[in-house]
Amino acid sequence: MRLVVYAVLLLSITAPAFAGESKTPLPPTYRMDVVYIFEMQKAASAPESIIVIGNSGFRSLAALKRFVASLPQGAVLEWAPGCMQLGGELLLSSAKDMEEFKALCKDRGIAFILHPSG
Repeated sequence: MRLVVYAVLLLSITAPAFAGESKTPLPPTYRMDVVYIFEMQKAASAPESIIVIGNSGFRSLAALKRFVASLPQGAVLEWAPGCMQLGGELLLSSAKDMEEFKALCKDRGIAFILHPSG
Protein backbone atom coordinates (compact mmCIF):
# COMPACT_ATOMS: atom_id res chain seq x y z
CA MET A 1 0.00 0.00 0.00
CA ARG A 2 2.83 2.36 0.84
CA LEU A 3 4.39 1.63 -2.52
CA VAL A 4 1.21 2.70 -4.30
CA VAL A 5 1.01 5.91 -2.28
CA TYR A 6 4.66 6.71 -3.05
CA ALA A 7 4.14 5.99 -6.76
CA VAL A 8 1.08 8.25 -6.93
CA LEU A 9 2.92 10.97 -5.03
CA LEU A 10 5.94 10.69 -7.33
CA LEU A 11 3.76 10.83 -10.45
CA SER A 12 1.83 13.84 -9.20
CA ILE A 13 5.09 15.71 -8.65
CA THR A 14 6.91 14.79 -11.87
CA ALA A 15 4.04 14.54 -14.40
CA PRO A 16 3.44 18.33 -14.70
CA ALA A 17 7.13 18.89 -15.40
CA PHE A 18 7.16 16.38 -18.24
CA ALA A 19 3.87 17.63 -19.65
CA GLY A 20 5.17 21.22 -19.77
CA GLU A 21 8.28 20.26 -21.73
CA SER A 22 6.41 18.60 -24.59
CA LYS A 23 3.99 21.45 -25.27
CA THR A 24 5.39 24.28 -27.36
CA PRO A 25 2.90 27.02 -28.15
CA LEU A 26 1.98 27.47 -31.79
CA PRO A 27 2.70 30.89 -33.29
CA PRO A 28 -0.35 33.15 -33.37
CA THR A 29 -2.27 33.33 -36.65
CA TYR A 30 -3.91 36.56 -37.78
CA ARG A 31 -6.39 36.98 -40.62
CA MET A 32 -6.44 40.06 -42.79
CA ASP A 33 -9.63 41.17 -44.58
CA VAL A 34 -10.73 44.01 -46.84
CA VAL A 35 -13.86 45.76 -45.58
CA TYR A 36 -15.83 48.24 -47.68
CA ILE A 37 -17.55 51.23 -46.10
CA PHE A 38 -20.61 52.30 -48.04
CA GLU A 39 -21.45 55.52 -46.17
CA MET A 40 -20.67 57.88 -49.02
CA GLN A 41 -20.97 61.64 -49.07
CA LYS A 42 -21.83 61.70 -52.75
CA ALA A 43 -24.03 59.20 -54.55
CA ALA A 44 -21.49 58.63 -57.33
CA SER A 45 -18.43 58.19 -55.08
CA ALA A 46 -16.77 54.81 -54.70
CA PRO A 47 -16.91 53.12 -51.30
CA GLU A 48 -13.92 53.43 -49.01
CA SER A 49 -12.00 50.26 -48.22
CA ILE A 50 -10.00 49.48 -45.12
CA ILE A 51 -7.93 46.48 -44.10
CA VAL A 52 -8.99 44.74 -40.91
CA ILE A 53 -6.93 42.40 -38.74
CA GLY A 54 -9.00 41.06 -35.87
CA ASN A 55 -10.77 44.06 -34.36
CA SER A 56 -8.32 46.61 -35.76
CA GLY A 57 -8.93 48.53 -39.00
CA PHE A 58 -6.44 50.46 -41.12
CA ARG A 59 -7.12 53.21 -43.65
CA SER A 60 -3.47 53.82 -44.51
CA LEU A 61 -0.61 51.57 -45.49
CA ALA A 62 1.62 53.30 -42.92
CA ALA A 63 -0.75 52.39 -40.08
CA LEU A 64 -1.03 48.80 -41.33
CA LYS A 65 2.75 48.47 -41.48
CA ARG A 66 3.15 49.84 -37.94
CA PHE A 67 0.68 47.30 -36.63
CA VAL A 68 2.21 44.37 -38.52
CA ALA A 69 5.68 45.36 -37.31
CA SER A 70 4.40 44.97 -33.74
CA LEU A 71 3.27 41.36 -34.24
CA PRO A 72 5.42 38.73 -32.56
CA GLN A 73 8.16 37.05 -34.54
CA GLY A 74 6.91 33.72 -35.89
CA ALA A 75 3.34 34.97 -36.27
CA VAL A 76 1.33 33.93 -39.32
CA LEU A 77 -0.63 36.54 -41.27
CA GLU A 78 -3.13 35.10 -43.76
CA TRP A 79 -4.95 37.07 -46.42
CA ALA A 80 -7.46 35.89 -49.00
CA PRO A 81 -8.66 39.14 -50.61
CA GLY A 82 -10.65 37.39 -53.33
CA CYS A 83 -10.61 38.15 -57.01
CA MET A 84 -13.27 40.87 -57.08
CA GLN A 85 -12.26 44.32 -55.93
CA LEU A 86 -13.91 47.71 -56.32
CA GLY A 87 -10.61 49.58 -56.80
CA GLY A 88 -8.31 51.57 -54.57
CA GLU A 89 -7.78 48.84 -51.96
CA LEU A 90 -4.60 49.02 -49.89
CA LEU A 91 -1.87 46.71 -51.17
CA LEU A 92 -4.02 45.36 -54.02
CA SER A 93 -3.79 48.53 -56.09
CA SER A 94 0.01 48.73 -56.09
CA ALA A 95 2.49 45.96 -56.87
CA LYS A 96 5.23 48.09 -55.27
CA ASP A 97 3.28 48.43 -52.01
CA MET A 98 2.62 44.69 -51.99
CA GLU A 99 6.31 43.84 -52.45
CA GLU A 100 7.31 46.28 -49.68
CA PHE A 101 4.70 44.74 -47.38
CA LYS A 102 5.97 41.22 -48.10
CA ALA A 103 9.54 42.38 -47.38
CA LEU A 104 8.42 43.93 -44.07
CA CYS A 105 6.80 40.67 -43.02
CA LYS A 106 9.88 38.68 -44.00
CA ASP A 107 12.23 41.06 -42.16
CA ARG A 108 10.09 40.83 -38.99
CA GLY A 109 9.92 37.00 -39.14
CA ILE A 110 6.20 36.98 -39.94
CA ALA A 111 4.88 34.37 -42.37
CA PHE A 112 2.66 36.26 -44.83
CA ILE A 113 0.39 33.81 -46.65
CA LEU A 114 -1.47 35.34 -49.58
CA HIS A 115 -4.29 33.41 -51.22
CA PRO A 116 -4.71 35.60 -54.32
CA SER A 117 -8.12 34.41 -55.46
CA GLY A 118 -9.75 33.90 -52.12
